Parts: sequence; C-alpha cells; structure tokens
Amino acid sequence: MFSGTPFCLLLALPFYYSTNIGALDITVSSGDTAFLPCPLPFNYTDFMRIGVKWEKDGGSILCTYYIQNNAIHDHNCKPRFKVNTEPLGLNIIGVESSDAGLYKCLMIRLLPPPSEERSVTLRLKVNVLSSITLHLTNSTNVSCVELLCSLQGLRPQQVNFTWTRATQFLHHHPESRSMNSTLMLCKPNWTDRETLTCHASYSHNHIRYSKSITLPCNSGSVVRFIVIGTLFASLIGTALFFEVYYQCLAARRRQ
Repeated sequence: MFSGTPFCLLLALPFYYSTNIGALDITVSSGDTAFLPCPLPFNYTDFMRIGVKWEKDGGSILCTYYIQNNAIHDHNCKPRFKVNTEPLGLNIIGVESSDAGLYKCLMIRLLPPPSEERSVTLRLKVNVLSSITLHLTNSTNVSCVELLCSLQGLRPQQVNFTWTRATQFLHHHPESRSMNSTLMLCKPNWTDRETLTCHASYSHNHIRYSKSITLPCNSGSVVRFIVIGTLFASLIGTALFFEVYYQCLAARRRQ
C-alpha cells in the first residue's frame, strides 16, 4: 500500500486523469530473471512525486514505492521481486511457472496537481524446461521408504512412469494424467544403500527421462542397534560389578 500522506494528497486533488498504455508480451525461461519495464510516461521533473504499485492478475500487490528527486523511496516488495532503477521496472528473480500471468504497473502523479494516473499492462509467459526430480519423502514407518518422482514442462496425458531396481521393474500405482509418481517400499523389499530409478516416458517425441537415487541407511535400525548395544554393555558391566563384589566379600570372610 502507498503511505498515508500520498493518498491524502491524492484525495484532496480536484482533477484526475487516467490513461492505460497497451499490453506488452514478455517471454522468459523458468529459472531466469524476468524484467518487467515500467518507464515514466510523464514529462518527469525533480519536483514530481510519483507513486508506483505493481499488481498481478488484478489482485495480488507485489511491490509499492514512490519516485521523487530521481530516486526510489519506501519500496516494499515481496520476496524475489526487486525494483530496477535503470531502466525503471521490476525484476522477478528465479522465475517459476506460477509467475506467468498479467502484470500491471500503476503510476500516479501525486505532485504537482492535477493528479494523473498511467498504467502499463504486461503479459508474462514462462517457458518451463522439461526436467525430472526424485527425492525421499517423510515416512512415519521407519521400515518403509517413500519416493516421489516429478516431471515438469510436459503435458500430463503424454507421460508414463516406471520404476526399476537395476533391471527389475517395481510395482507402483500409476495416476491418470499426473506429473508425479509415488513408490512405497517396506522391508524386506528394500535394503540400505541400494539404487532405485524413476523413468518418465514422453510419448509425443519418444524422449525418456530418468533419475536415480541411492537409499540411505535406515536410521531406525541404527538407533535400535545403539540402544540394544548399550543395554547389553550395561548388563555385562553390572554382572562384572557383582562378580568382583562377591569375590571381595568372600575373601574378607575367609580372613
């Protein structure tokens, strides 16, 4: 939101003009930095005070600031959104597929009167590069492992997942039109340090994506081993203590 003073000035001004500058398409790849330009359409002078607000899809406010004396003041932006001073605009760091949409840069000349509003609309398109990820998810059962395989950048209806252990195919429950596949294995169907592979076949261009993961040692087994070992050592220590104690007691009685 703009600060209270600029809006009080805005409400007090008797004249108000509004102009919308046409939309501009911008295309970037996921992971890149996107620059959304918002040049000042006014005949800017150092005496002007201009409020700027960035919105996405007509709702969410991403960034607000004002320009005066050729400098940016009181900027308040969400994470990954940075004000670019030269040229004027907004940078989006590490673009994600969810960043695609309509962006609006709203500029209000607060000083000098009369107030005037200009806006620039930009349509951001994100090219999502196809990639596959594979990682362990949290499992409440220490004797089981759950793997999640995900594919980005392709159409769900054209993706088929399979799982393998070396050359052995593993059974899983495929989900229709899904970009994810989950594999659950419980002892004795998996061992520590073995390697499992997720395959994603894209029928449109016959490309096959694969990702492997090596299972970690079962931390639950390690904990149980430590506990059992500690108890066993304690029992041995206790037995030795009483053995020495009774030998000493018997020796004193013989004296």
